[in-house]
Amino acid sequence: QQKTAQQPTTPPEPEWPDEWPPEPEYTATPDPQPTPSAAATNQNAGADPWVIYTLADAYQEREPLEYIAGKVFALPSLNIVYGAPGTLKSFLLADLAVCTAAGVDWLPRAPHQGGGHGLATKQHTVLWLDFDNGVRRTHDRFASLGRGRGLPVSTPIRYASMPTPWLDASNKGNIGRLVIRCKDIDAKMIVIDNLGTVSGNVDENSGEMVGVMSLLRQLAEETGAAVVIIHHQRKSNGTPGGRAGDALRGHSSIEAALDLALQVERDDLSDTITVKATKTRGVDVLPFGALYTFADDDGGELHTAKFFGLETEDLKSGIAIETAIMNALYGTTLNKTDLANKVKTTLQGVGVNRIRERIDRMAAEKRLRVTPGKTTNEQMYTRL
Repeated sequence: QQKTAQQPTTPPEPEWPDEWPPEPEYTATPDPQPTPSAAATNQNAGADPWVIYTLADAYQEREPLEYIAGKVFALPSLNIVYGAPGTLKSFLLADLAVCTAAGVDWLPRAPHQGGGHGLATKQHTVLWLDFDNGVRRTHDRFASLGRGRGLPVSTPIRYASMPTPWLDASNKGNIGRLVIRCKDIDAKMIVIDNLGTVSGNVDENSGEMVGVMSLLRQLAEETGAAVVIIHHQRKSNGTPGGRAGDALRGHSSIEAALDLALQVERDDLSDTITVKATKTRGVDVLPFGALYTFADDDGGELHTAKFFGLETEDLKSGIAIETAIMNALYGTTLNKTDLANKVKTTLQGVGVNRIRERIDRMAAEKRLRVTPGKTTNEQMYTRL
């Protein structure tokens, strides 16, 4: 400061983003060659780059969906992991990134719960983009996670921290350049920390987030990768009694664009966290837990870190409802009203109508025995 005061003629430092050169025009990668049926549909389309498909295309055999870990984060997909500050959401996701790059199980069962396998991963190159924690903390975290599993330096985890120029996910050119970077290293898991810092001048509570999320979807589709965005939840954690997804901060278009949203919760200073899905487009992801373990070096700095899986009580999924129905019918026969009410006492967070619908489904699938009751239209339900 003293030196600056003595040289008032020194020009000021340029401010971002005005002084950065404009992003080059980005041309999207052409669509894959259409199938014969789609090509036939488009044979008179001239220069139109769109490919119009038919049921012949829809009926063709396709490879099974591939996931990053277990049935979490399909390829390609657009996803968010969110939670309050201090829930270890970024660290947990970095643990998944390291496991994916190494091709080892994520969240193996905690030793005090008997040990065992976690969620299987298939080895892929991972690209982590940090716009939140800073260079030093990002180095330290990946070093500790790598040491925690004894990984070699050749493990294909790639990361950038606070890079210049900054990523603006509202800018097509920025996303286009990121697509090129990801393709150059064949990254199949792309993590961006966090949404609020890369949305440019777009207010996350405005409808303009539609454009941001659309470009992030393009990133996933063009790279074939699982794009995972780290975000925050509302301070109020949503409306009491409302949808779980209401806790996700920002405009409703953010949640609407996602394939999977995972909410991370942690009690203050606890070493255990709980993860639950609040939005899914594919297979259900049941709640799961994780245990954070670490060791410091002689100087008190983080040296190794590793997350283990924990069993978590499931009180809302379809499987949980069916289990409660079977338990409620153990050794007895009940009509639908009594059965639904009994299940409701066990699963207080599940609506009665959803329980009744599940009873009907299990009866239709012959997983419950249905017999006439004592009154007109009454049906009695028994375990098979």
